[in-house]
Amino acid sequence: MIHLQHLKKSLEEYRVLICFSGQFSQGIVEQPCDSIKGQMSEGVGTKQNPMKVISIFVEQAQNIINYNQANKNHKYYEQLLESSIVTIGRNADSFFVTSGNIIDNNDLAPLIQKIDHLNSLGSAELKSLYKEVMKNEGFQENERSAGLGLIHMARKAKTPLEYQNYRINDELSYFQINVNS
Repeated sequence: MIHLQHLKKSLEEYRVLICFSGQFSQGIVEQPCDSIKGQMSEGVGTKQNPMKVISIFVEQAQNIINYNQANKNHKYYEQLLESSIVTIGRNADSFFVTSGNIIDNNDLAPLIQKIDHLNSLGSAELKSLYKEVMKNEGFQENERSAGLGLIHMARKAKTPLEYQNYRINDELSYFQINVNS
């Protein structure tokens, strides 16, 4: 049996307010939004706009949903579905949204390259890129790339997008991304 008190202590240690793990769907993504608003409005001196954090949460969850849908024929599809997690937590003066899921190793390098490129851009360049992609419907040549969503998150972030990946085997890695807002 899972020891829930240990799990709760770990979540508190990492200052996680909300955590969802498992198969994501559009309905599941929409449900936590009211809870997020409530969590963010509690506490003295909270000046954060809940909609900013909610939009990052929705983008991360939507990226996972889109990735999994694009990989319905992957031989590890069930593992991809079950690997998803999104957390929202509080730092000293801001909030963070961190998500993770299993991805195919062939998708890892292009994703990292895209994030590194976005992290190299200033706010004006990110705004210009966002407008360009919206206008040209760019990044659609590879729907698994999470392009527009990444640009949106980079624009909303207080700091560069953070990521880590852990190799599972020759075909899969676990990828996580963190956005401080």
